[in-house]
Amino acid sequence: MEQIRKDKMNKTTQLWKTILRWTAVLPVSILGMILAFGLWRLLHKLTVAGYIDTDSWLNIVFVDIMSNVIAGMAFVYIGFKVAPAYQKTIAIILTGLLLIVSGSSLFIINFMTKEYFSNIGIVCTNIGSIACCISIYKGEMDEKEY
Repeated sequence: MEQIRKDKMNKTTQLWKTILRWTAVLPVSILGMILAFGLWRLLHKLTVAGYIDTDSWLNIVFVDIMSNVIAGMAFVYIGFKVAPAYQKTIAIILTGLLLIVSGSSLFIINFMTKEYFSNIGIVCTNIGSIACCISIYKGEMDEKEY
């Protein structure tokens, strides 16, 4: 009788864990994207910012382009890791969702604010998410290999 009660509790606990993981996929991906973006910028400020001119192309590549590529990759990869099942499908869905949101952002930026330099960041975010999705889909990020 005690074993049946424990099994029932374990199944209920597993069910709640699965439900929580599914509901956390998108919010945790967004949070991870924001943290990755900020962390890359912070690391840049702490390490090489004193040695590179802030108006140089090297600074633009290191800060603006790389932080957006890393943010796009983090968005897809974190969602891939948080999802309890259908992980490759989730990676594709998150990439598509990011492409849709960034496409609407391109429209808003270009036609309403005329801030054309932000297009580079949006395109780089898309490149990062697509690259991460492709390497997940090819199986290059399976846990079995590590």
